Amino acid sequence: MNLLKTSFLSSIATVIKILTGFIVNKVIAIYVGPTGIAQIGQMQNFFSIVSNLSNFSISQGVTKYVSFYGEEEEKQKKYINAAITISVIASLITGLLTVVLHKYLSIILLNSDQYSDIFIYIGIFLIFYAINSILLAAVNGFKKIRKFTLINVSQSLFSLVLSILLTVKWELRGAMYAYVLSQTLVLFISIGFLFKENWARNIRLGKVDRSILKSYSNYTVMSMIHILTVPVSFIIIRNYITNTLSLEDAGYWQGLSKISDTYLMFITMSLSVYYLPRLSEIKDDLKLKKEIFDGYKLIIPILSVILIAVYFMKDFAILILYSEEFLEMSDLFLFQLIGDFFKIASWLISFNMLVKEMTKQVIITELFYSITLTVLSILFINMFGLIGVTYAYSLTYFLYFIMVAYMLRHILFLKAK
Repeated sequence: MNLLKTSFLSSIATVIKILTGFIVNKVIAIYVGPTGIAQIGQMQNFFSIVSNLSNFSISQGVTKYVSFYGEEEEKQKKYINAAITISVIASLITGLLTVVLHKYLSIILLNSDQYSDIFIYIGIFLIFYAINSILLAAVNGFKKIRKFTLINVSQSLFSLVLSILLTVKWELRGAMYAYVLSQTLVLFISIGFLFKENWARNIRLGKVDRSILKSYSNYTVMSMIHILTVPVSFIIIRNYITNTLSLEDAGYWQGLSKISDTYLMFITMSLSVYYLPRLSEIKDDLKLKKEIFDGYKLIIPILSVILIAVYFMKDFAILILYSEEFLEMSDLFLFQLIGDFFKIASWLISFNMLVKEMTKQVIITELFYSITLTVLSILFINMFGLIGVTYAYSLTYFLYFIMVAYMLRHILFLKAK
């Protein structure tokens, strides 16, 4: 498995996911408009938080240790079983709290209690998402990229059908139902593909070995910082835009972020599928440096072409993905694209902090990113209006890139003896 081959295989799933996402975005935009897009964004950010809490954010740890113990089946089995057990416990606790607080969450996030039932469903179905994420992480760790691709394609198609049916029937409420259900019921698709896998058939709940728990704890700490800062900062910024400017403006920013996520999916999917297992295998810092720079040689030129193409086709992209109502977001693209460039450039480096379990550095960088983005967004929105949030985004990722490069300078500037 190499980066180019993995990029090709993962791009199949990515293309399908992007195409289905195009259709879903279009349907939702037509039926709910900018204000609905903003509200869905709030719910998605909340789901991002609770879904990670539902398995203590150990998915990346599962991928690492399954890959790391590639020749030791018993150890792989122990790490997977422990992860499933942890996920069941964590998802039940998180789900119960979500159900209990459903009205409060609806009012805080959506400024109304009429959608409180959505949060009840999130709490009930959360366990399905938690288990599914562990199964997919294990498949990634085993480097079964073809099967990983098939599962992701099937899940994308399922989400497409469900989103169209429920959005057309119930509009905003239907779109929210579809998002929650498509994130959780996909577990049964994964089970269908993995039923004959020996490791999957032998999953058992039981006592978690203390050494395994300790191994996963670093990933829990690192990921928890991420999920308790980044989505929360987005919720704060979106609420600030809504209260200072308008709910429509919040919808434009959410729409822009969605477009950004969509075209970057080609890059981020390849990084997730290839980089984490590959970097986990490398124990020599000089080889690690070579892998990073090989990634830059391949990914940065591709990224640059994508960003330039998106900029010159931005109005077309808005009309295809959304509708004429969203054309006002056209002026927001330039600095969003600059920020996306530094985002990927920094991720190629920062992935190594996860692999090397540099917990302290991860916490510092995540807190820096979230606090800086939130503070600069509020400051620049007051100074420049809605476009200020893109100024904040690009400046934050530029500073973040410098920070992670400095923290890993001992690898980036390492010389062969």
